[in-house]
Amino acid sequence: MAASSPPGAILGVDLGATTLAGGLVDGAGTVRNSHSVPTDRLSRGEGVLQNLLAVVAGLLDDARRMGGPILGVGVGAPGVIEVDTGTIGEDIQNIPEFRGLALGRILRERTGLPVVVDNDVNALTLGEWMFGQARGLRHVAMIAVGTSIGGGLILNGALVRGVSGYGGEIGHTTVDLDGPDCFCGSRGCIKVYASGADIARQARSLLRADRTSILLELVGGDPNRIDAPQVFAAAAQGDPMAVTVVARAAQALGAGVGNLINLYNPELIVLGGSVMEAGEILMEPVVRWARFYAFEAAFDRTRIVRSTLTKESGVQGAAALFLYEQGRERLT
Repeated sequence: MAASSPPGAILGVDLGATTLAGGLVDGAGTVRNSHSVPTDRLSRGEGVLQNLLAVVAGLLDDARRMGGPILGVGVGAPGVIEVDTGTIGEDIQNIPEFRGLALGRILRERTGLPVVVDNDVNALTLGEWMFGQARGLRHVAMIAVGTSIGGGLILNGALVRGVSGYGGEIGHTTVDLDGPDCFCGSRGCIKVYASGADIARQARSLLRADRTSILLELVGGDPNRIDAPQVFAAAAQGDPMAVTVVARAAQALGAGVGNLINLYNPELIVLGGSVMEAGEILMEPVVRWARFYAFEAAFDRTRIVRSTLTKESGVQGAAALFLYEQGRERLT
């Protein structure tokens, strides 16, 4: 799809909880003139929106100096999005001030360009499909494991959003009927075991009963400083408590991968996000548990890989989102 896109650049924006990134992306996925700022440099709410508008304005100035056309704007944002209007829904945890914000309309009015807004992991999934390891495939799933856990699905060459935009929310599927409560209102979700925030939370909880963990040394004796990379570092050194937390996260995530294989029978599942940067200490047991939970014949036909996309991936994904929607419009 990207290869047949018209000449010109797409203005891609990745709206993250901590970093807001944008860039001009060509039809092959090459990011140029990228800009990034902290999502919230000054104040919550209106300050975030002003930062976003400033990044977009700067990129439009870059495009004018370069003399090339801008085809439109793609935005990947946290939460569930009403794609037809570009309105952010109620379930946005990382930037709650954006609930109900008509971001698509605001950007269209500011830029005079067509704008597409969707969930950031949907955008990442499309980025992998157009520019990454999933090129040429028709059945692809992605799980992004970071502060929270999101997912994206492409089946029969089409992004699955569902009737209300909740398609692909693999992080909120249940793996333990009596597990901890989750912010979504359910309990025992994959997210409460395997997200970066919850890996750290579990370690802090266990430290109350086990003050011998080397994690305490890694954080200077302050459990509040524990984060997921430190838990993985302690597990790599054989710390029993950290090993327990990582093993639980891997089993939960592996069950989610196995569930995806059984439900959708994809050709490829891509695991991305900051937590997957832990490498084989997490990836190997996730794949092992996925094999355990999935039908053998379905598992054998599914490749499970780590994402190779870079920090520019969110910007690429936002551009892929715009190209995808333009392609759908041409077919209707």
